[in-house]
Amino acid sequence: AILEKPLEKKSGRNYGPPGTKKLIYFIDDMNMPEVDTYGTVQPHTLIRQHMDYCHWYDRNKLTVKEIMNVQYVSCMNPTAGSFTINPRLQ
Repeated sequence: AILEKPLEKKSGRNYGPPGTKKLIYFIDDMNMPEVDTYGTVQPHTLIRQHMDYCHWYDRNKLTVKEIMNVQYVSCMNPTAGSFTINPRLQ
């Protein structure tokens, strides 16, 4: 929900920042989320899905949302948090 807040509907199932702007999501402490019982880190999986396929799913309507003109910048502190980043996301 927080990632969708700055986006607006463009046409059809396309979403992006207002007008012709670009949006950069800054993700701090990328290594802090805990690994779940399936061996995945859910925030990393969502980010990787968007980077690979340029979409994520609407949780209410169960439809695809194409997300355009968005980039990610992240950082991590190797001394805080003991979790690693999935190699598919690096």
